[in-house]
Amino acid sequence: MNNLNEIFESQKNKLRDKSLFWHKENGNWVSISWNEAGRQINILSEFLKKIEISKGDRVSIISKNSPFWCISDLAIMKIGAITVPAYTTSNENELLYLLNHSESKLALLDEEAYLKIKKIKEKLIFTKKFILLESFKSTKNKNFFIYNKDILNKKIVAHSQESNIDYKISKNDTACIIYTSGTSANPKGVMLSHNSIKSNIEGAKLYLDDIKIDNHKFLSILPLSHAYERTGGFLLPVYIGGEIYFSNNRDQLLNDLQFVNPTLMVAVPRLYDVLLKKITNSIKSKNKIIKYLFEKNLILGNKKYKNENLNVKDKFLDFVIELTIRKKIKKIFGKNLMAFVSGGAALKQNAANFFFSMGIKILQGYGQTEYSPIISITPFNNIKFDKVGKAIHLTEIKLSKDKEILVRGKSLMQGYWKDKKSTDKTIINGWLHTGDLGLFDDENYLKILGRKNEMIVNSGGENIAPAPLEELFLSYDEIDQIMIYGHEKPYLVALVYPSEEIKENKKLIMKIFDEVNQNLSLSKKIRKFYLIKNPFSIETSELTPTLKIKRRIIEENYHKELQSLY
Repeated sequence: MNNLNEIFESQKNKLRDKSLFWHKENGNWVSISWNEAGRQINILSEFLKKIEISKGDRVSIISKNSPFWCISDLAIMKIGAITVPAYTTSNENELLYLLNHSESKLALLDEEAYLKIKKIKEKLIFTKKFILLESFKSTKNKNFFIYNKDILNKKIVAHSQESNIDYKISKNDTACIIYTSGTSANPKGVMLSHNSIKSNIEGAKLYLDDIKIDNHKFLSILPLSHAYERTGGFLLPVYIGGEIYFSNNRDQLLNDLQFVNPTLMVAVPRLYDVLLKKITNSIKSKNKIIKYLFEKNLILGNKKYKNENLNVKDKFLDFVIELTIRKKIKKIFGKNLMAFVSGGAALKQNAANFFFSMGIKILQGYGQTEYSPIISITPFNNIKFDKVGKAIHLTEIKLSKDKEILVRGKSLMQGYWKDKKSTDKTIINGWLHTGDLGLFDDENYLKILGRKNEMIVNSGGENIAPAPLEELFLSYDEIDQIMIYGHEKPYLVALVYPSEEIKENKKLIMKIFDEVNQNLSLSKKIRKFYLIKNPFSIETSELTPTLKIKRRIIEENYHKELQSLY
């Protein structure tokens, strides 16, 4: 199998009428089989040819997650065109930049994206045709096609189910250009080939083999426009013949978990923090015995994690906890969940310990869009809370003299679109310079220390990585968000967004700072903090889509407040 479409075709020919995609229509789950997905891919790919989309042309998808996102992606790649995903959360200027920079000839839109594109349509240089992926009040503009009405139902082209035109797609052809969200400058377009993504999927699949289950179900909640979800939550399930359920309503997540009963779920650490907070808050209203058992469970979980022997009393409590608390909490996530997968940012230790104590494993991973994107994964049978696992198959990881993580292997990008200068700075002698700092333990597990370009150099010339310090504070439920600052300053300060429960309780936040500072060296102590009124968000461009903080933008937005702390 040379390309991603051949992987789909191979599975379709085996699984045929089995369900592949599930989504909600009028509140009810509806499935699309492998055969039906293949039929729609064939119709759409031929329609793209009809409207003069050719091999190598860029086609953007700006839509929330749905089966039609995935079908569109496969249809674009089937004719050798290049998928350019974009976030529906992007503002008009960001979409304008992406569409013009990528020179996309066509954009596939949901309603949210359509309303934004309408405002910038006249400024688009290359994008002259649009497909609307969902039913809503249609436009009279002839350049807008409706997916169901104009393409599928009318069957504009004759071929359908059995159409399998050979478009001669090479394994080295570019499959997609994914724009990095960027924590600083304009996003760069990462060019990934069919082979780089295929190699990445194959490497990740070897880790799934340790999970002894045949029929995997995935619940998809992260945007498919991110390389992490596109590979881990869409193309990997296709590769192993799994089913994919699309959940677009966070308020319905717990209900969806119990209906779907997923075996695996890919998410960012923020989700696990939210789930942990919901569960711990519900425990607060329970009786003393339940509270005692809940706390004891965390202690027992820590002992098991450290492979310490449980005494007779511990074993008895463990048995009671399994029947009373653990069994009920596990049910919240569905009866078949084998593991969560966490990536995109650092996982809090308290969240990792909580889920482990409940008998639910979180497999931490590390990756970059430039590597298709998975670089390392935690083995299912050997969890380490503070590490992001081992290199996937056919991937080498090493550290430079200054501890920067360097990566080499088949999943490496082809380069940045129209940016040879940045490409040459990032790939040197075949090694991807990730910009992340790390270290290895004695079992070759990788630990992330922070971003190289985010290092704080204080006025005394000391280098301080802010991320590990921020993690210490984020382990407290009372702190929702924090950003540490102090470049070229005599001491460190922080912006803090506290949890809703203690919104104005500055004394409690001060107590947490005192506790953390006790165990820090003089240069790493946080001397002062400022309580911000609104959380950092994607809408204000202060967070990336995977909820990493954009330090430069936050520093600009809170310049006055930060300077007032000195």
